Amino acid sequence: MQSKIRVVLLDDHPLVLEGLKRRLEQESDIEVPRTFSDPVELLEGIELCQPDVLVMDIAMPRMNGFELGQRLKEKYGHTLKIIVLSGYMYEEFYKKAYEIGVHAYLSKQSPYPQIINAIKQSMLGHALVAENIWRADLEKLTRMERDVLRRVAEEKTNKEIAAELSISQRTVEYHITSINQKLGVKTRIGAVAKGYEKGLLGSFWEGTDDR
Repeated sequence: MQSKIRVVLLDDHPLVLEGLKRRLEQESDIEVPRTFSDPVELLEGIELCQPDVLVMDIAMPRMNGFELGQRLKEKYGHTLKIIVLSGYMYEEFYKKAYEIGVHAYLSKQSPYPQIINAIKQSMLGHALVAENIWRADLEKLTRMERDVLRRVAEEKTNKEIAAELSISQRTVEYHITSINQKLGVKTRIGAVAKGYEKGLLGSFWEGTDDR
């Protein structure tokens, strides 16, 4: 049985914390051991929580998210994934966040499925960017995502794809969610259609690998 993704939340707005915590805990593979409203308290208590992912705001009292993120990355490196949820959607903020090494910078207006996908993708080592920033990069699928998309186009089930790629069915689901988000579609059929449109599948049939 796969262990749950441990997610810690940091925001100085109690309603935001409570709403996000409730939604995340509806996911069978996510748990929220603790929430924080103060960055300093998080620094003091994070070791006891042992989170896989931190979802945090940028604008907070006593310490901003950039300083906090830098400290956490220096201490925990790649073991802690950081996702930013912010009301400040400025290019300089995005760049600063990615210099620190966050895995996603999303608007506080983002729908819950997008936030949940960012959490799960971060566990696979994938970084997601805001929809309106660096659009070309959003449409670049990883090698594994292309392998999954090819098999989706061949009408294979998630179980069959998992067996062929030696990954779990849950990981296949994560990849399909990421593919749909990057291609701006909602269904497997839409992903395949968009894949042909953009030449992502054509390269497979021609035997080329530009990944």
